[in-house]
Amino acid sequence: MFKVTWLLLFTFIALSTTAQGVFSNKTNAALKKVIEDYPNHFSNIKGDRISSAELESDYKSKVVIPGSVNCTLTQYNKDAAYSWKCELFTSADFEKAKSSFSDLYNEIHNTIIKVEGEKPVILNGQYEVPEKDKQQTIIFFHFLPAAGIIKKLNVELEMILDNGIWKITLQVNDERAKSEVRSLKSEI
Repeated sequence: MFKVTWLLLFTFIALSTTAQGVFSNKTNAALKKVIEDYPNHFSNIKGDRISSAELESDYKSKVVIPGSVNCTLTQYNKDAAYSWKCELFTSADFEKAKSSFSDLYNEIHNTIIKVEGEKPVILNGQYEVPEKDKQQTIIFFHFLPAAGIIKKLNVELEMILDNGIWKITLQVNDERAKSEVRSLKSEI
């Protein structure tokens, strides 16, 4: 009886440690790699150069979320700021996009990140339900606790209507990159 109890206890522990679905999905794993490389200016995930302009250079990302459309890394030359962006889903069907947006949020929400030399943090954000007549929905994630180098990062999940197509993107950028994007958009 004693051996059976220990066997059942061991089996239960083994199964419970492998059944942590929220913390073992592929979107979550890729996002962790991107964020963990931030202190290195994303140098470990920067692939071949795709394009270059006066103010920015785009690179292919070595970290790709399985099933995504496109993942790129942008370096803004003015401030040496960086932004990682991954287009995860496209569809003309709002309901499919809405469902995928919810699924992706659930994969990202509560992700535990451990940057070398820092304490672990949890990625958290308030879910917002997309509406068909609203052309853009953005969820801004924040880190708990917001401390150290990681507090300079922004993580956003966005669903946007672009020429009749719903697109879902995931972005990781530092504060400087976010201001660079705003200034480039205002120049256009």
